[in-house]
Amino acid sequence: MKAPRVWLAPLRGVTLAPFRKRLFASYGGVSAAVAPFVPLGTGTSKIPRRAFADVLEDAGSGLVVPQVIGRDPAALREAAAVLRDAGFSHLNLNCGCPWKFVARKGRGSGLLEDRDALARMLEAGCEAMPGGFSVKVRLGYRDAAALPSLVPLLNGFPLERVFVHPRTGVQMYGGRADEDAFARVFPLFAAPVVYNGDVFSPEDAVRVASRFPGLDGIMAGRGLCARPDLAERIAAAFGETPSPAPPPGAAARGARERAAAFASALEEDYARVLFGPAPLLGRLKELWGYLHASFETGDDGLRRIQRSRTPDELRAAVAALRA
Repeated sequence: MKAPRVWLAPLRGVTLAPFRKRLFASYGGVSAAVAPFVPLGTGTSKIPRRAFADVLEDAGSGLVVPQVIGRDPAALREAAAVLRDAGFSHLNLNCGCPWKFVARKGRGSGLLEDRDALARMLEAGCEAMPGGFSVKVRLGYRDAAALPSLVPLLNGFPLERVFVHPRTGVQMYGGRADEDAFARVFPLFAAPVVYNGDVFSPEDAVRVASRFPGLDGIMAGRGLCARPDLAERIAAAFGETPSPAPPPGAAARGARERAAAFASALEEDYARVLFGPAPLLGRLKELWGYLHASFETGDDGLRRIQRSRTPDELRAAVAALRA
C-alpha cells in the first residue's frame, strides 16, 4: 500500500505564511497546504487587499491552495480574479468552519444547510477557477445526514477534489471523527477525496488509508502543528522515503531537537513581521499550545507557557519544557 499524500490543514491564526514556509523548509513529507480562509464579505464592496496578504506570500510556490469563506458568488469571483492575477490556479471553498458566529450567517458549515446558496457558490467557483476549484466540507452543520444528501449536487460540478472532515459543525472538534459516516459517503463522490480529522500519528494514517483505499490523500492540522515530523513518520510507516524529502542532516537529529529548532526559527520569523512583544507573545502561545506535545512533558509545561506575560517568560517556560 502506497503512503497517502499529506496535506497541511488550515488552522486560523496558526498555519499562517511564516508557519507554512518554515514547515516546508524544516520537514519533509507535506505535499501541500490549504491556507486559512479569506473572508469574502457580501460582494457590495471590494475585498480589501490586506485580506489576501497572508496567502499572497505563497504566490508562485505551487505548495499552497488559497481558501475563501462566504456565500456571495460575486465576491467569490472577485477573490478568484485577484488570486489568478497573483499566479494561483487553485482555490478552495470553506464549507466546514464550525464556529457559531460563522455558521449562523450561512457560511462555513452553515452553507451546507442552504442547497441553493451552495449551488451558486459551486457554479461561481468552477467558472472562476476552472479545473482548480475544490471544497472542504463537514458532514453538515447540525445533521450528519446533510452531506450524503448533498453529494449529487457536488457531483454535478467539476470539482478538483473534496476534503471531508467527518464531524458536524456543532460538534466543533469534540469526540472522535466519525469514520463510519465517512465510509458511507466516501464511495459516493465523483471527485477525488481527501480525509481530514484526528490524524495525530502514523498509526492513524495507516488505519485510514487501509480502510479507505483510493483516497486522494490525508489532511492533518492539529497533528502536524503538534508534531511537525508527522508526515515524515507517516511515510516511514509505509516503508517509503518522505516526499518532498526532509532537509539534509535532518535524520541525524532527534525529534525534540528538531522541534526546538523549528520553534526558534519560527519565533525569529514572527519577530520580523509582528510589531511589539504582545502580538509576538500571542502568536507564540498559539504555536506552543500545539507544539508542546512534541516534548511529551504533560500539561504542567503548557500551563507555564500559557501563564507567561512576556516573550522572555515564555522562552524560560520553553527552556524548562526542553530540559
